Amino acid sequence: MKTLSALKSGRGGFVTQLLALAAPVIASQASSMLVNLADTFMVAKLGDVPLAAVSFAGNLSVPFMFFGIGAAATITPIISRRLGRGNLAEIGQIVAHARRLNWLIVLLYLVILSALNLLMPFMGQPDEVVQIAQFFLPIYTASLIGQQMFVCSRTIIEGLQDTTTPMLIGLACNVLNVALNIPLIFGCGSFDGFGPYGAAISTLICRTLMWLIMASILKRRLQKLHITPAPARTHHLTMRLFKMGFPMGAQAIIETFGFAMGGIMMGWISAKAIAAHQVVNSFTSMTFLMVTGLATAITIKVSLASGANDVASARRYAKTGIALGTVFMIGTAVLFSFGRHFFPALIITDPEALSIASSIMLVGAVFQIFDGLQVTALGALRGFADFAYPARVAALSYALTCVPVGYVCAFVFNMGPAGVWCGFVAGLALAAVLLLSRLSRRFLSS
Repeated sequence: MKTLSALKSGRGGFVTQLLALAAPVIASQASSMLVNLADTFMVAKLGDVPLAAVSFAGNLSVPFMFFGIGAAATITPIISRRLGRGNLAEIGQIVAHARRLNWLIVLLYLVILSALNLLMPFMGQPDEVVQIAQFFLPIYTASLIGQQMFVCSRTIIEGLQDTTTPMLIGLACNVLNVALNIPLIFGCGSFDGFGPYGAAISTLICRTLMWLIMASILKRRLQKLHITPAPARTHHLTMRLFKMGFPMGAQAIIETFGFAMGGIMMGWISAKAIAAHQVVNSFTSMTFLMVTGLATAITIKVSLASGANDVASARRYAKTGIALGTVFMIGTAVLFSFGRHFFPALIITDPEALSIASSIMLVGAVFQIFDGLQVTALGALRGFADFAYPARVAALSYALTCVPVGYVCAFVFNMGPAGVWCGFVAGLALAAVLLLSRLSRRFLSS
């Protein structure tokens, strides 16, 4: 089939192909982060209580959203491997069962978050915060339906070697989200707006649109490739997808837990430590998004090549991607080191907070290198269909290393905020060593 041949061959060298796939993912993720910042900024104008309520409700939902994204991420390499083999009929079956799996994840969202909404008054939050959050969370939970089903379609179309379409849809809807926030939060003319609930309504509208548009495009793409999603009459394949996706979803939650505990420990030190931590974290998050886009490209190309039994190309994509990620993160590490005073000063002015941020930036420079290594190695392992091992590494690295090492360095060795970040570095370093060792031993050896 001509279309399939074009998808399999690609254009340019290994570096060019990886960067061409990675660039749209990076742009899409960066736009999502900017929209989240815009939401926070707009709600903050309503006062501290609405901002606290929105943040509280959002924090309750984030772990489950990450679980859903992680669980769905296995679909991309599975689709790519079948595409590499030219097994289009099996792709149709996977699409149908992937949709069923993601609807089950949506149902899980609705049940758990509805229960958490009822339990809010017993979570030790101020009454005025709970009052707003209990109305905000149901609207936001409804938006997760569109979010998860968009992710489902996105992982399928990325498995078909297309990362540009999700980017364009994401960019357009993110711009629309910001535009809708203004009248829905603050009002327009005789319309008074909905206050903090307007942010949730805007998110609901945009995520639903993203899902419907992506589903429509995916339907046409599958028709063009003569792929027909077979009815999911049995549960066997759905359970297989769940068993492969669950470790990745669990890994996302564990990693989120490790870094969330670091933020909590910052609160044990001082409010200025929290501010400094948030500032440095904003810089490391941006660079992480970039290297994550590269990791996604590695997963796609490695799985496509390995599915076609082109082991040499699969190894080459893995090695090239890890090398690119390492070079990029070394560059950002140098930038962080020399700009440790300059970058935080762009956001904060308090001398004490600025001093803390500068000390964290030095540790953050080392953090960059190990972060790049572990995420690109993880992308390669996913491409080789190794899903369970990274979840065990996450538990060991983020829950059992990152948190205790950070606590000991910060409070036993009296290193303060920089000590918490030493815990991050220790966890990431262990993850990088274990993932690279696994990759080299099982997949890259001759």
